[in-house]
Amino acid sequence: MDKEQSQFFRNFGAEVRRIRLSKGWTLESMQNFDFSSQHFQKIESGKKAIGLYTAYRIAKAFKIPLSKMLHNIV
Repeated sequence: MDKEQSQFFRNFGAEVRRIRLSKGWTLESMQNFDFSSQHFQKIESGKKAIGLYTAYRIAKAFKIPLSKMLHNIV
């Protein structure tokens, strides 16, 4: 992963974490949406590059459009 990609995933992860916490959800809460706590923690820290479908699944779990999540980080 190059520097720009790394920064993108850190920003995306921070937005995901912000939304999750605003809902009062724990990492363990994400298991209800078929994410392991460890996997979700890596996404939030930006250490895990994810694909579009995973990003869509996260947005769907949060019940917000994916475009809204991306708008806040780009």
